[in-house]
Amino acid sequence: MAACGGQPAIGAKAAAQSAASPASSQPADPPAAAPAANTGAAARLFSGSGAAWLYTAPTGSGLNISSITSGMRFKVNAHDGGFDYPIQYADGSLGCTTFTDTRIYGRNDKYCVPNPPGGFKPSTGAWGADDGHVVVIDTAAGVYYDLWKLYLDGNGKPQSTNIGEIASGSMNGNGAPGTTAADLTGAAGDIMPGELDCADCLQHALSMVVPGNLNSPQVGTQAPVAKTDGSVGGAVFREGAKIRLDPNLNVDSLQASTAAKAVMKALQRYGGVITDQTGDSGILMYSDLATTPDTSGLDQIGGHLYLYY
Repeated sequence: MAACGGQPAIGAKAAAQSAASPASSQPADPPAAAPAANTGAAARLFSGSGAAWLYTAPTGSGLNISSITSGMRFKVNAHDGGFDYPIQYADGSLGCTTFTDTRIYGRNDKYCVPNPPGGFKPSTGAWGADDGHVVVIDTAAGVYYDLWKLYLDGNGKPQSTNIGEIASGSMNGNGAPGTTAADLTGAAGDIMPGELDCADCLQHALSMVVPGNLNSPQVGTQAPVAKTDGSVGGAVFREGAKIRLDPNLNVDSLQASTAAKAVMKALQRYGGVITDQTGDSGILMYSDLATTPDTSGLDQIGGHLYLYY
């Protein structure tokens, strides 16, 4: 649904600008073995069996896409850089605000979202193109509310309660529905605070955003995805597919920051699900981080990536 990135974003449902070059390599499935996970990870947000895609490696044969991704920029989207995916918590004790979503696509959803302490704090972005994303998790009911294009006025209040889209689901579910283009919630695969503090702290698949001019209208099968905003026929990426770092790569031997190694190891163990597209030329990752971490060395992954449809 929503586009994001570190450059002016391609709007939801907008056509991509150029055709992609297909991967020239033959399918090559790296060994299934991956480094054993360590302790220190945050608790799983989604506990249902349908969310196994978040906590397991991709399945099937992998396509070596390093000829396409080598030299690409890889970036974690944090709040200080915009196009992030904030997550807030509420228990209903502060009342609720009723949101509708007829404004852009004529949807007729209506939810009374519990008010988080301190008010709603959606994502921001440069160039006036921020997505206004935020997920509010109702800790009392075990339900999430995923909002898109929620904008605040100068007093921190919603400019309007009729927003771009709103979706709701169970924290015991599979991470759908949501307001990413792939219809997954941003809470599924978001990099959470603390998860980049050690090289083994990030223990789930990532939510990844690919360049719109490389995004196919086909849908991958690695996650419960039913739709896409991809539009470039023959392009290599598909929303719902997983990108995986070669599990044979020795991450510990690389010159990279702790945060970069955490991302690398998660991409080895669980992969990253493509959930959205961007006008940026790099591959981006959604997070709930307040500030951009030191991810020096992260771009090394571009030469060691596989894609699983």
